[in-house]
Amino acid sequence: MIKKQHVVNKFVRLICKTLYRGKIRRVTPAVLIIAMLITSIRDYVQLKGRASLQDIARHFRLPESAVTQMLAFWIKKGTIKLVEQNQPLFCQTNQCHSCSSCDFTHHVEYVWS
Repeated sequence: MIKKQHVVNKFVRLICKTLYRGKIRRVTPAVLIIAMLITSIRDYVQLKGRASLQDIARHFRLPESAVTQMLAFWIKKGTIKLVEQNQPLFCQTNQCHSCSSCDFTHHVEYVWS
């Protein structure tokens, strides 16, 4: 399963690069599907205004790594912006400025520009 996902991610990355550079010579069904997904992801972020990586991946039923590659296409174009935040999930003492036992998570959101 991991090897198959790696091949899919490489394929998505390749198609995103070629779409961005405008070097598609032959349109195959796979290229059309990826292009439609990329456009649908753009429309989803535009509709929501702000969406997390997990929400987008869950909505389209795709792995987060593939969604990240597709979103990179729109980030390069300047249509979508990447916002990264480190937020405490849980703090027992409610003193996050001095507490060292908080569990910090890396939260990634995509914002429509």
